Amino acid sequence: MALSIRAKVLIAVVLAALLGVVIWLVFFWFAFQTYFIDDKVDEAGPVFDSGAVAGTPVVEPAAPESAAPDPTAGDPGTPAAGATVPAPEATAAAPETSAPETDTTALAPATGPMPGDELSEELIAEMDEAMEELGMPEEQPVEETMPPMPQIRVEASGEFISRSHPTQGQVEVLGDGTGQRFLRFEDFRTDNGPDLNVYLSAAPPDAPVGQFTDVYVDLGDLKGNVGSQNYEIPRDLDLDLYSTVVIWCVRFSVIFGAAEFVPS
Repeated sequence: MALSIRAKVLIAVVLAALLGVVIWLVFFWFAFQTYFIDDKVDEAGPVFDSGAVAGTPVVEPAAPESAAPDPTAGDPGTPAAGATVPAPEATAAAPETSAPETDTTALAPATGPMPGDELSEELIAEMDEAMEELGMPEEQPVEETMPPMPQIRVEASGEFISRSHPTQGQVEVLGDGTGQRFLRFEDFRTDNGPDLNVYLSAAPPDAPVGQFTDVYVDLGDLKGNVGSQNYEIPRDLDLDLYSTVVIWCVRFSVIFGAAEFVPS
């Protein structure tokens, strides 16, 4: 029995709708294409609010160099044994130059007077008298060293293990002593997938899947499934409790990989 034109149109509409649903599931919900495309990232070390930069070596001030004495040479003021000491000879006198009487380390004279900078002799005398009364020296040298720059140290570290997807790399907790901390991934690699986030969880890395979201903190979207990356840790977070890093698929509640860090 031949189908009517109306029935054929209805079947075509239903098939087109089913095809649309399949395409949406494949590319938008399950996002299968992401499993075959890497999102690579290569972030440098984090920059702290204190100005400290992870990965920047600390440059120590160079010690003043002193010329080592030549062991084969004698005292320049003592003639060597058997040497004839020549009589002092008259040397041509160097042209005399009158040395300035002022201290060579003194400040350069003022470039003024600018309007309002003129000092009367009476004012200068009053200022000198005030300094004498206070016992102030003409110069008061000061030589302060630069304040120490906060130093970045690795407070904790660990290795990623694979869970539902192959995952590898190192994780470090970097701090500069001010309370600010960053989570850093090094040599990191995992499979790509939809809705991947970085969690800090109270569950151990080998715990059942359902325990990882009992007590956790979301640090945000995974920046890339390959490469080095940084995530700032909330200042008031107790890392003795949240000691496991989890690559968590939010959409399907799947753990791609996890790492437990221990104090350094």
